[in-house]
Amino acid sequence: IVVRAADGIRAFHNVCHHRGNRLVMADFGHGEHFTCAFHSWQWNINGSLNRITDRDTFREPLVRDNPSLSPVALDEWGGFVFVNLDANPSQSLKEFLGSVPAQLAPFHFEDMVVVKDVQTRWPANWKVALDAFLESYHVHSIHSEILPFYDDYHQQWDLMENGMSRMLMEFASVSPRVEDQESVNDGLKMMLEDAGMDPEAFRGTAGEVRKAIQRHKIPAYAKAGKWFDGLVENQATDDWAYFIFPNVTLNIHPEGFLFQRFRPDPRDPESFVYDVQVILQPVENAKPPVYMGVEDGTDCSGRTRPERQHIKHGEPGLGFVLQQDSVLVPVVQQGLRSRAFKGPRFSEQEQRLRHFHAELDRYLSGEK
Repeated sequence: IVVRAADGIRAFHNVCHHRGNRLVMADFGHGEHFTCAFHSWQWNINGSLNRITDRDTFREPLVRDNPSLSPVALDEWGGFVFVNLDANPSQSLKEFLGSVPAQLAPFHFEDMVVVKDVQTRWPANWKVALDAFLESYHVHSIHSEILPFYDDYHQQWDLMENGMSRMLMEFASVSPRVEDQESVNDGLKMMLEDAGMDPEAFRGTAGEVRKAIQRHKIPAYAKAGKWFDGLVENQATDDWAYFIFPNVTLNIHPEGFLFQRFRPDPRDPESFVYDVQVILQPVENAKPPVYMGVEDGTDCSGRTRPERQHIKHGEPGLGFVLQQDSVLVPVVQQGLRSRAFKGPRFSEQEQRLRHFHAELDRYLSGEK
């Protein structure tokens, strides 16, 4: 349970000390107490015990300690709340994140708002799905419709401390896999229009679209107070894709970012909980990148937080790109079971995967 009280944010294990029932079932809420639905034991939001129902029927040694909710270590960065289930964390959040907060500070995450919130389960191990979002090698095969406006081949990969990494994904550029490298195709026209430009008035070649959008967007965003100190010109067009070890990816643009979290199912290693949120600067009628899957008419002002959508695997709601991944990932999981598969062979386009799994191995071996 993560709770915001008058004196700050706290986290507690979500369990009643009586018979082990979960205290909180809802995704969100507010109130003055946490009340167990089984026998109505009750705790205050600061974790202290408020009531043991029919206390006089318990032998005093059983309840003499007036059990508080069990605390969980918590820290904050950029509007995110991180919990650490280690009773005595050996490292602070700042130490763990290393250089990432400084790199992302110009985006001002803490001022952004959630405009879409979806949770689903996929029939695969969490790492199988996460792997797919640490590389663009699969884009030409699975997401080929974006190649006219996305260069999936020429990219920058940066491997950082504690398993973190990033990938700079160049949009408003034509993939080298596309035969026509000169014409301003429909995908590039869409990007020009999204940037507030008239695609029919553009007289350059396909190779000039990306820089033209940057020259247009940066002063326009600066005038509107949306271009912050520290941002660089390619952030006006490109997707800065960060990985926060062990299970979070951020696809970042000046308008906001796509947040993805991959949580293991403790009872089934071939199932995981997939959380997807779109988090934007609070702007009326914002236009986030199309692959984020934000529906027309979505309130992007921050006045209301959207309800969390719970969808089943395969149901619409994630956006077309993530929907395509939802089909592929479970098939990969099946293939891993084949006796003929001897393990992955990573290319240099997949070096972030190597970096991720090497860090995992350090934990599994006891090195960390």
